[in-house]
Amino acid sequence: MGIENGLIIGWQGHPARFLGTFMLRSLIFGMFCLLPSGFSLAAEPLSISAELETVLARRYPENVADLRLLEAQVQKVAGQAVAATVEIEVGHNIGSGVIISREGLVLTAAHVIGGQNRPVTLELADGRHLKGHTLGAHHLLDAGMVQLDEVPDDLPFAPVVSAEKAEESTLIGQWVVATGQPGGILEDRAPPVRLGRVLAAGGEWICTDCTLVGGDSGGPLFNMRGEVLAIHMSIGPAAVHNFHVPVAMIRPYWEKMLAGEVWGRGIGDDDQDDERIVLGIAGREVENRCVVTQVFPGFPAEKAGIEVGDVIVSFDGEGIESLAELTRLVIAKEPGDKVELKFLRGAKEMKLDVVLNALGNRLPGSVDPDVSDAEGEP
Repeated sequence: MGIENGLIIGWQGHPARFLGTFMLRSLIFGMFCLLPSGFSLAAEPLSISAELETVLARRYPENVADLRLLEAQVQKVAGQAVAATVEIEVGHNIGSGVIISREGLVLTAAHVIGGQNRPVTLELADGRHLKGHTLGAHHLLDAGMVQLDEVPDDLPFAPVVSAEKAEESTLIGQWVVATGQPGGILEDRAPPVRLGRVLAAGGEWICTDCTLVGGDSGGPLFNMRGEVLAIHMSIGPAAVHNFHVPVAMIRPYWEKMLAGEVWGRGIGDDDQDDERIVLGIAGREVENRCVVTQVFPGFPAEKAGIEVGDVIVSFDGEGIESLAELTRLVIAKEPGDKVELKFLRGAKEMKLDVVLNALGNRLPGSVDPDVSDAEGEP
């Protein structure tokens, strides 16, 4: 018996296949029977019993009792997590975020907020709308901050994992819970909660099988104590193969972001967003390879034929081993420059010519540069 797409499966014909799938589906989709009245405003890490510790340490739950222990804990995590998870609107950009302090500090993705001092509207799971403004952003990590302008006394917020517990929470196989507000707060839909496990960790990223969709960007990933472990940053080639930036990687830049500093986009403080050169992809470094995880409609990469899963190996004759290297090369170009992009598609090496554009040279289907940033770097 093992785990597939976050659901327990067993040997063919074994009762565990039906039991595991049924119980975990019930766990995931039925945990909100008490919401929103079950929301928790407390920001304390949840306790884990010795019995649950044993279940979590196993390769998979072995029986109904194990599943019930797991279900009960996920319900507790969800009650606290959903209350602190918010929809974020910055211009025409819509994403997710998580409130992490009583003072109204919100953690989200850099590509959701773009730059500093931008007006933000946040919607809580209970339907309240709050105003705020963007602080700083680290675009190479894809992490950003928002500060609420007026903080209600009953503001829900989630605890952030401590440095001591961060490493153990990202070990392969650890159970995690993902929340977000894709599409905003909908009256006929419970706030989405996804249960999954850590598939891999690579320093600047965590990969899990928690299902993510557009609009989840910036939302939180929780450990089983209900602590914010990471922030959703990009959707992988499959719906259950997604990437998150760990809080541990954000901590060294915490004060800079609080101070409103923005970096990693390759543009100076005085440059305008509509002058930024774009390729139109999001990617991740996997074993010193730049893997394309998203291709944004209407931008140069999509027009040239780049696809999700392609591995960029060179840009205009320069070898590429990281997204940071690709970003530096892209922003050094001028609008209208034609460059050769070499990449691997499966085992086959291919090359395409790409005509670069500034964000202000609006392409069909692209976002409006006057009101928002393009999603994705570079």
